[in-house]
Order: sequence, then structure tokens, then C-alpha cells
Amino acid sequence: MSRKTLFALMLAAAPAFLAAAHGQDVAPPPHEMHGPHGRMMMPMLAGIDLTKQQREKLHALWKSHHGDMRASWHRERDLDDQIAAVLMADGTVDRARLTALFQQKDALRAQAEQASIDDAIQVHDILTPQQLAQARATHAKLEGLEQQIHDLLKPPHDDVDAPQPD
Repeated sequence: MSRKTLFALMLAAAPAFLAAAHGQDVAPPPHEMHGPHGRMMMPMLAGIDLTKQQREKLHALWKSHHGDMRASWHRERDLDDQIAAVLMADGTVDRARLTALFQQKDALRAQAEQASIDDAIQVHDILTPQQLAQARATHAKLEGLEQQIHDLLKPPHDDVDAPQPD
């Protein structure tokens, strides 16, 4: 299992962690949580007991980005629609228009990545040194589990010296 796959799985589980952090029942993740700009840092918070003040700070942080994230997702979807229109148009593809659309999409993603960095720093600053140590321990365990899964799922034919069937 690649790091990207593991991160995607952890990101998909983020709403459950958020609900637990807020003392709510776990509900299915809202659609918005699966978008390309999932800036939530919930995997970092897995297994950490947060104080009420910390939960309020985290909630305020994510709530402050909700409108921006939604607008960004809509803008990216609009760009995807425009890209599809250019590619499916009759005649020659307008390469300049297509390039400009992809550059706009790349700029949106770069903004989202920068926002993710900013959010991660803010989450880090909310946690105590003990909570950060807990997060490191959990991360190390997850890395170990990922390696175990990789080893278990490794195809048997990866051995170069093994005899090959006729």
C-alpha cells in the first residue's frame, strides 16, 4: 500500500475523527471531505485526547475554510468542464486555451497545498508536546502497519532467483 493510498484512507476517515473530537456520534463523511483540497489534518489527531478549548480552536479553523474550500472545488470542477469542452470540440484543439486552463487548475491546487501547510502548522501549534509525542507514536505504528501490509501483499514472483514456470 503506497503512502498516497494510506493518506487517502486516513483522509476518508477524517470525519469520524472530527466527530469524535467534538464528542458527536460518528456519521458518514460528507461529500466535501473527499474533494481534492482535503486540508483536514485529522490523521495527525488520531488517538489524541483534546481539551474542549483545543476542539473549539480546531473547529473554528476548519469552519473558517469551509467556504473557501467549497468555492475552490466549484472552480476546479468548472475548469474541468471547460477542459472537457475544449477537448471534445470539433476541429483542432485550441492548445493555448487548454494550456491556460491547466495552468489555472495548477494554480488552484498550489493554493490548496499552501493552505494545507498553513493548517498543518496551526494544528501543530494547538497541540501540547505530549500530544505531539502521541501523534509521533501513532504515526510510527501506522508506518509499521503499512510496511506489514506491503509485505503481506507483495507478489510471490518478486523473487528474481525463483524458478520461472515453463
